Amino acid sequence: MTDSVALLLKELRLPAFHRHHQSLWEIAVEKNWSHVDYLAALCEYELSDRYQRRTQKWLREAKLAANKTFSALDQSEFSHRCNTALAKLQQDSDWAHHADNVLLIGPSSTGKTHIANALGHQLTEQGVRCKLFPAIALVQDLQQAKRDLDLITGHDTAG
Repeated sequence: MTDSVALLLKELRLPAFHRHHQSLWEIAVEKNWSHVDYLAALCEYELSDRYQRRTQKWLREAKLAANKTFSALDQSEFSHRCNTALAKLQQDSDWAHHADNVLLIGPSSTGKTHIANALGHQLTEQGVRCKLFPAIALVQDLQQAKRDLDLITGHDTAG
């Protein structure tokens, strides 16, 4: 690749194009791909790369524990009702798209944080941004915002 093309790909922020153009070109020549097929394959790499980077960034921002996923969750101790509710949350993420909340309430060491992390992982992989924080952190943030006079209320003060 010429230096000018490499510079253009960098300026256009197409790192996957830059990384894969040569190896894909060799495959394209070998398999007699059209230019459109070659370009489509490069675009697929770029989209996949962007999805991976976005997902990793959102997982860091959400502060989710890496090992707390549904595949690592032992649901054998949960009641049938709890397992049914979990299955519904996993299968249908409309609640997240409508900005509904999920409250997990129960005694210590019953899996609430694990479930919250697992839901966060699943949503992030589906392209939904989320954040995990304990209720006490929310209360503290609200108290600080009130103290700093930075609390936005739901009341319309304009006449």
